[in-house]
Amino acid sequence: MPYKTVVIALSAILTTTSALANIVGTQSDDANIEVGTSNVPFGPHTMGKAGIGNDNRISSKFKVDFEGLTRASSTQKQGDIYTNGTSHAGEAGVFNFAQAGAGDVWFGEWSQDFAGNGQDRSVYYAGDNTQTSLPTSGTASYAVTGLNRFTGNNALTGEFNADFSAKTVRGTISNAAMKLSIDADIDAKTAAFKGDAHALRSGPGVVGDTQGHFFGADAAALAGVATFADRDLNTAFGGTKK
Repeated sequence: MPYKTVVIALSAILTTTSALANIVGTQSDDANIEVGTSNVPFGPHTMGKAGIGNDNRISSKFKVDFEGLTRASSTQKQGDIYTNGTSHAGEAGVFNFAQAGAGDVWFGEWSQDFAGNGQDRSVYYAGDNTQTSLPTSGTASYAVTGLNRFTGNNALTGEFNADFSAKTVRGTISNAAMKLSIDADIDAKTAAFKGDAHALRSGPGVVGDTQGHFFGADAAALAGVATFADRDLNTAFGGTKK
């Protein structure tokens, strides 16, 4: 099939796949990538799942599913964190990403090559919230992993605590180089949370923003991002209920 025909055919299914899926999420910078509903059916990929698109691969409007990227990933490190999660490395950049729980929920970071100061770097999360429900009261603790310039063994780890009565989620994740805390309010109608993020590396702490969603029955998992004026501190995170 000629190249132009492929592009036209894919354009025709964008509206259909978006209507069928219920994917939520965001990215810290959409100049190079964009998360959303996958709409590429070729190779290891499936339409209608949480996906990501890259401007270096035709257009960010064409998104491949994360599950398919796991099958194309060349490396899996520190548990279930996938690196170089693309068979098009060099063209599409480098994807470090992980799954939050057993559902179609993903979080991670992207850069063209993670060289230098990584000013093109973007963190993201995306997931299917079709079956999501939140408790109306009580508390829950989540084992959370964070990705910030992941090199193979430096994932942030820690715990977030959700109070569904007070509609808050707070917690801290850290590694040897960085500590990240969030203090956010939960929107019970959308299962989203939004609030402040605090990062401490070297020197004084820095205040930024956090946003994310709960996913699954009884808020089984969560995923989100923390963003700062210094994008080197930007972190993606996800976790599951203990």
